[in-house]
Amino acid sequence: MTDREWQLMIRQAIEAERWPELDRDLWPRMQARTAAARPSPSRWDFLLLAAIVLLSLMFPDVLLHLFYHL
Repeated sequence: MTDREWQLMIRQAIEAERWPELDRDLWPRMQARTAAARPSPSRWDFLLLAAIVLLSLMFPDVLLHLFYHL
């Protein structure tokens, strides 16, 4: 297959795909989503944080391994 045939196939594929226009602007919806109140951390989040702090105080080397994997 020659370069010209490839170019022709690519042009036909691009021309065949029509990009539909949106019927409305999505920016106001995005602003409303980002302005909405974020959920507060659950007790599992605090429990995980406490476990990490406790383990890092008991075994300081674990903290280095945690930072390595983050």
